[in-house]
Amino acid sequence: MKEDQIRKAVARRDHEAMEWVMNQYAGLLWKIVYSILHNASSEEVEECVADAFFSFWQNPLSFQPERSSLKNYLATIAKNKAIDRYRKWNRRSEITYEESIHYVQTEDTLSQLLSKERHQELEKAIESFPEPDREILKRRFYEGQKPLEISEALSLHIRQVHNKIYRSKQRLREWWIQKK
Repeated sequence: MKEDQIRKAVARRDHEAMEWVMNQYAGLLWKIVYSILHNASSEEVEECVADAFFSFWQNPLSFQPERSSLKNYLATIAKNKAIDRYRKWNRRSEITYEESIHYVQTEDTLSQLLSKERHQELEKAIESFPEPDREILKRRFYEGQKPLEISEALSLHIRQVHNKIYRSKQRLREWWIQKK
């Protein structure tokens, strides 16, 4: 069946044509949606794929065979539906995050002061480390650099960076135990 014929058949509400489209492209759309919503349940992925097919069913004339293939058109619809759903989930988690911020802000002042004091003590301990250990720790844990980036920036072998991180963490652990 040619793509223009499919488009016209679906526009006439031909159920067999739509069934053919679904059989032909369900696997592809499933993979696309799952690649975006990889943490979703199979029911949610299936629902998103169904939404993509339903969009085509509702408005088949928006598909223009001269501009792209039906495969690409449906893939784009599925991708956009999955992205919309993903964003909707993230908005929900942002609300949860906002609520958690409110909880943190309402903690009592004493625990906030203790936390700040511990943080300052930890910074002091790190400042007492010799170079390049101190610089490596700062880059790794404060700036979030990867060991390879650190090794290149400081002209050290990657193995040296790993060893220094390991030993520095051991020293900090021992320091922390002595502080208790």
